[in-house]
Amino acid sequence: MDPLMQWGLHIVQWMQTFRTPVLDTFFRAASFLGEENFYILFFPIIYWCLHKRIGSRLAVLFLSSAYANAFFKSLFAAPRPHQVDPTLYAPLKASGYGIPSGHTQATVVIWGYIATQLRTWFWWALIFILPILVGLSRIYLGDHFPQDVIAGAIIGTIFLVVYVALEPWVSQWFATRTTLWTRLAVAITIPLLLATVYLKDAGSVLGTLWGVMIGLVLESEWIRFDHHASPTKQIIKLVIGLGIALGLRFGLKAILPAGDIATFFRYGVIGFWVTFGAPWIFVKTRLAEQLIHPSPVISHSPIVDLESRIEP
Repeated sequence: MDPLMQWGLHIVQWMQTFRTPVLDTFFRAASFLGEENFYILFFPIIYWCLHKRIGSRLAVLFLSSAYANAFFKSLFAAPRPHQVDPTLYAPLKASGYGIPSGHTQATVVIWGYIATQLRTWFWWALIFILPILVGLSRIYLGDHFPQDVIAGAIIGTIFLVVYVALEPWVSQWFATRTTLWTRLAVAITIPLLLATVYLKDAGSVLGTLWGVMIGLVLESEWIRFDHHASPTKQIIKLVIGLGIALGLRFGLKAILPAGDIATFFRYGVIGFWVTFGAPWIFVKTRLAEQLIHPSPVISHSPIVDLESRIEP
């Protein structure tokens, strides 16, 4: 065992000397903030009900970061603590490689991006508190070494800074230099090209990115739903939208063959449902209003919508 892994294992073992039932429950709850089931609920709620612009941009950032995380995990091929020491407390027993920590990386990009958009002391505080909390939970639960968590935080920060700096420029370029068919071609092609680079263990992430990007392009051109609605309509939107999303997730899994390609297409359907299918139904059933056609600068962006026009 190399010295860095030995040091990391000592840290995990030391943290677990403080184990109590209360801490077990607390850290399992904290770890949930970085899990797939959390994101399946989190992004649709933001995109459909709370802030469409932030939700759409956040989805693209998170999925791109998650793909990079899967790629780096495969590249480093490092074990997890509970795989090195089977006697560790590891109730979740995450599979696959360890470094970098996907939970930590996701927490940095998600809450960091929200903080850069809302810019209040509360959100700035969360970007420091939540990644630390989630990172500690991953060490305590025996799924990551400290170096895994540190690497996830660094990669997540790099993704966040680059995205925040370049996204407005890229959106403006798409708005003024491209047609609908060009934007659609980009949305279709980029995830497929990434799949040729690395697909194993990244099928769900890339498939979702594929469906999300296509859906956002088409939604901004043909639907243009307004996320604002009465509390009753918001609840109905979530019940319908999330119910069908979960049905697609488990129903398609039951009928499609196993494998990375099938996973890619299954999650592509889910991503397309969230960004295009559900908004189309919301508008048709009057659960959401359809906004007037936006100016070319806004409507032609592949990952933004009308919120930048109608909100201060």
